[in-house]
Amino acid sequence: MAQSHLEVARSVIETSFRLRHHSIAGASAFRRDMDQSRKTIQASRELLKRLGQRHREDVAHGREDADAAPVAVSAFDADIIRKVFHDLVLETGVPECQWRELATSLVHEFTGCERIEADLVDWIIGSSYQPVWSR
Repeated sequence: MAQSHLEVARSVIETSFRLRHHSIAGASAFRRDMDQSRKTIQASRELLKRLGQRHREDVAHGREDADAAPVAVSAFDADIIRKVFHDLVLETGVPECQWRELATSLVHEFTGCERIEADLVDWIIGSSYQPVWSR
């Protein structure tokens, strides 16, 4: 049975409306996901700053001269830094060539120290670490 021109036109209009609505919904969902990623990254950085400030205050109260001894990073603190590092890599897609710099800046942000152990940075980066998108 042949469709009338009016039925064909309605079908085309409904189809184009559905496609446009789907496209707008997809763009909106993408923007919402990006906003959530930005908020997650910002929250991770703020948490790291707060923990670092608390750590520096604890170290400063524990000794008279803050510059005399190196700042120790506990295993728990190092694990938090590593988790923040991995989250940042996954969320932002930082290329591998910039991982060492990112890990170093996170440790510096946490401890406030200029001298950072290379072994700690190596552990944070983790030689066996591969982001989800590369598997």
